[in-house]
Amino acid sequence: MNIPKQNNSDILDNGWWNILPKSSLKWIRLGRFDRPVGFWLLVLPGWWVLPLTSLNLIDCTKIMFIFLIGSVVMRGAGCTVNDMWDKDIDKKITRTKRRPLANGEISIPGAFYFLIIMLFVGFICLYQLNIYTWIVALAAIPLIIIYPLAKRFTKWPQVILGLTFSWAVPTAWASANEQWNLGIFLMYFATVFWIIGYDTIYGCQDKNEDEILGVENSAVSAKNFLTFFVGTSYIFMFILLLLSGFFLKNNFFWFVGVFFCGIHLMNQVLKLKNLDRNNPLKIFKSNVSLGLILTLSSLANHINF
Repeated sequence: MNIPKQNNSDILDNGWWNILPKSSLKWIRLGRFDRPVGFWLLVLPGWWVLPLTSLNLIDCTKIMFIFLIGSVVMRGAGCTVNDMWDKDIDKKITRTKRRPLANGEISIPGAFYFLIIMLFVGFICLYQLNIYTWIVALAAIPLIIIYPLAKRFTKWPQVILGLTFSWAVPTAWASANEQWNLGIFLMYFATVFWIIGYDTIYGCQDKNEDEILGVENSAVSAKNFLTFFVGTSYIFMFILLLLSGFFLKNNFFWFVGVFFCGIHLMNQVLKLKNLDRNNPLKIFKSNVSLGLILTLSSLANHINF
């Protein structure tokens, strides 16, 4: 069995894809299918919202599966757009210079065709859901377009990413035909602050090179108060999760899950104090566990006392 191995870039040298034709490897890397953390972080907010709706457990599970497939392809689409915009920047960064657009393995037209395929599969997933979900999902298009350009006009592009990547929350709510209320809006903004925090941690990998090249992001902008910035984002997330649970009338298990998430968030912030010892990528990836904790506590909403 081949164990995935990391080099000094964000490209994994080996893994499950070794059984596939070598010609497919560049497309796997373009869509980031070799690194599943991204699509997990995209789908998990939708997953922890769906069990809080009036859907029965079977219907909830079906829609969770649709969201999973949709998140895989839409994350692939988002990465493709990002790499098309950042091709010249990626060439100059150690971690990203081996990406298939940056190193010339894939052309811009080739990436565009790949993007069309990802969007088509995403459309098929969306088609399985109600028309309200279509409206909410399509409303995210301006954010999806703006985010890859955000680092060119703001020092805090993670704010735009947070607003975009959290869209699974209102989309999941709409898929269940639920009435809009304060609780779900608080849940959305809790997710926004979570994403701002964890993507700032992710950006710490390239902080020194980004600063030299003049690339703007929150890891660079908050370099002198990094722990405070991430910690504040996580505090807002924690408080908003509690408030949203109250307004949505979630049961006891939700608040237990939020409590354990609070411990998880605190541990991440403490590790930020020594990034020479604690790998920021490892801290970033740990957020999948946090999302799964919230999903499990949300699923427990179906337990009646």
